[in-house]
Amino acid sequence: RNYRYSLNPCFYDNSRANGLTMLTWLGPWLGGLLSFVLLLIASWCVGEGGEILGEKYDASIVGGLLIAWLNTAPEAIFFITALESDNPRFAVGAVSGSTIVVSTVAMGACYFFGTRARRSKSFVIQPSVKKQCLILVLSSIIPFVIATVGFSVLLSILGGFLYLVFVGWELCKSRWETDEPLKDHDIEEGPSEEESSGEEQSTYKGVAYLLTGGVLIGFFSEPFISSIVEISSQAKVNPILLAFFLAPVASEMPEILESISLSRKGKIQNINIAISNLMGGTITKTTLLCGIFCFYGVRKEFVWESPNYSLSLVLMGTCALISGATGALLPTQQAWQSYLLIGTFFLASLVQYFYNSTFTEQQAGNILV
Repeated sequence: RNYRYSLNPCFYDNSRANGLTMLTWLGPWLGGLLSFVLLLIASWCVGEGGEILGEKYDASIVGGLLIAWLNTAPEAIFFITALESDNPRFAVGAVSGSTIVVSTVAMGACYFFGTRARRSKSFVIQPSVKKQCLILVLSSIIPFVIATVGFSVLLSILGGFLYLVFVGWELCKSRWETDEPLKDHDIEEGPSEEESSGEEQSTYKGVAYLLTGGVLIGFFSEPFISSIVEISSQAKVNPILLAFFLAPVASEMPEILESISLSRKGKIQNINIAISNLMGGTITKTTLLCGIFCFYGVRKEFVWESPNYSLSLVLMGTCALISGATGALLPTQQAWQSYLLIGTFFLASLVQYFYNSTFTEQQAGNILV
């Protein structure tokens, strides 16, 4: 059975018929700009809701599950849409690119802005969030195995199972463990970020912020991605590089901005929520989305393209491994770790760029599997 799948982003055409693409009539440039502004508002709403609920509940639960899912859902929808449209190369490029952007750029931004906002120029990750970092280190094995073995029903089941284990652990662990009290230097107050904000804000207000942000992300992430894809197509950008660079940046923009917003406040709890958010979202990609990729590969009989798929997954696993290790193994977080993560991003990007730049337009658009 043969499949012809094109990396031309025309598979977005079907989505334009629904309410999520209400801005397309403005055109890709104006519609993309308006979508971006609305995503900034959504990012702020999620950040405010996370801060309010983070003061009441465990940071890893609020960040790792709730906020992470709000920001990862658009990427998951985008990923599955590409697979359903017989675009596995576009899908694997997008999911690997988004994982790399989140685990390096977004995490590096958390470290950079979080340390700058504190007088000590450092902060400590809470034990529960450190365990999330360790889980990410362990889950990074899955992309490496898939890169070696290829599509497998067993690996698709394993990816989904490990994600369910992670979710179950997050939901149940608060019953038997709590974070150790932070030492005096760990709760050091900054010049303004740590000042009391007055009255304790209502839980309902936090939930309202999260719901508002979630709705905006759900409605306007896809139009923004669609606009970026159309603009890049008009500019005749290599479609393989489009999948790895532009689509992930577009889909992960709310997550990056929301994490920066939380980290800039300088509060330990906010920084931990931001890191937990990024850890939870990245674990979702290295387990659940990798499992879905294997499932569709077997179900639709996609042929494994080596070294293209293998390279993307190895870069994805490597960046996730480095990001998780910096949080799990180091006692304190400092600005130099942000430089390490950003440097890792540029190195991975250069490898992917130089490899994909060898593809001709005919090879990129007309691949038979």
